[in-house]
Amino acid sequence: MDLSTFSQRIRRVDFLDGLGIYVGPGHVSLALVRKRLLRVALVQNRIYPLAPVSRPEERLRSLAEAVAAFRRETKAEPGAVHLCLARQELLLNRLVLPIAARENLAQVLEYEIERVIPLPRDEIFYDYQVRDSGQGENGRLAVLVVSVPRRVVRQYVDALEGAGIRPKSVVVAAAALGDYTAFCRGALAQPVALFVRDGGSGEGELAVFVERQLVASHALRGHAPSSAEVNAMVRRDLAEVFHAVEAPVDVLIAATSNGGGNGAGSEGTLDLFALASGRLEAPTGFFDAADPALLPAVGAALGAVREGVVDIDLLPAEHRPVQEGLLVPLLLMVLAVVLALVYGGSIVVRDEMTRRTLAREVEELEPQVAAIKKQEADVRKFQAQIATLTENQDRRVVHFLKELTDKIPSDAYLTTLRYRNNRIEMDGFASKSSELIQILESSPLFKNAQFTSPITQGQGGQERFSIVAEIEG
Repeated sequence: MDLSTFSQRIRRVDFLDGLGIYVGPGHVSLALVRKRLLRVALVQNRIYPLAPVSRPEERLRSLAEAVAAFRRETKAEPGAVHLCLARQELLLNRLVLPIAARENLAQVLEYEIERVIPLPRDEIFYDYQVRDSGQGENGRLAVLVVSVPRRVVRQYVDALEGAGIRPKSVVVAAAALGDYTAFCRGALAQPVALFVRDGGSGEGELAVFVERQLVASHALRGHAPSSAEVNAMVRRDLAEVFHAVEAPVDVLIAATSNGGGNGAGSEGTLDLFALASGRLEAPTGFFDAADPALLPAVGAALGAVREGVVDIDLLPAEHRPVQEGLLVPLLLMVLAVVLALVYGGSIVVRDEMTRRTLAREVEELEPQVAAIKKQEADVRKFQAQIATLTENQDRRVVHFLKELTDKIPSDAYLTTLRYRNNRIEMDGFASKSSELIQILESSPLFKNAQFTSPITQGQGGQERFSIVAEIEG
């Protein structure tokens, strides 16, 4: 572990138990992760069957019963709970926006969301990931919007509260897999694709990450794609978010042994379960069972103990429970006290030396400060003179505007009037534009009136003119 990685880890030091709950198509998987200082361990994990989506009441009841049973068996009292939703529950859309939208991106998405999602805005929860094309003012933003119907979240949250727990966050399976991979392998800086497939349901997901962001997620059904097909999909996804790659992208696989087919599940070079070996302490059964349904739950639990890196949370801030204050590790407290005692005396001496140095510098700067104050006084004097010279400027403008109103015939009208550099510029329409020059010249307020472009014929027989005249005085 290098110094940079260690410094990142030390900021996450904690005493915390986190529970990840992944609600899949036909099962719910639970993982309890325990963090003690820098040590992170998977304590318990279970998979329970769920009723199908077509029987919602039975499904929610079986979810509550599964969570309650897990708590009884493991005696778990987690400090934080993350609920993880399957890809099939979600709607994913990509928007490409001008770079100027970044300043008010949240407001822009509020306007754009109903255009790309077939549900009213007040019926969904959503979050997003943003990537910049990096072309300055001509650049674009690629925004991946991840959304879920509110009723789905409410049903699951109610079921979990019935089992005595309340989720702190609602994450998605792809983000949880990204957190798991980042914890086991390191930050998701380079492009990587995660392919998870459940042979029992025949469903799978291909999630693509780069620079700790989820850039695409594909729900896959039926025959698994080949490695070449997966790489083609990943390259296309990366190109759409302004990250072109030439070499093959790493594809990490997790699939049941009966996944079937000769697709990516069998051709992948890296196994997601093997990543955890030596990095995540886990029961032997976790590696032996190798059930892909466990991985999103483990990733969600890692996020619950502050080991997540993919920032997606579908639960709005106002619906999240208040987080309990994190326990300050006793070891760090003792170390801080010792350091304070050891360096306390040297800090006092250093402060006194710094005070004396500053006093000398202030004394040296006093002549410069006096000169600056004199310059400020001169500036205020000049500003007062300028104010005296320009105090009647607004009245002069009103005066020549009244003159124009009185002089210009009633059958003529202006479309543009500009006053700058002591002259006026006018565009408009009149029955006889040539007479306007004489009218302006006859006024004591204007001189050197002339056309700045040829007179052209407009609608209704009127002539279009453009005139400039100087202000007298």
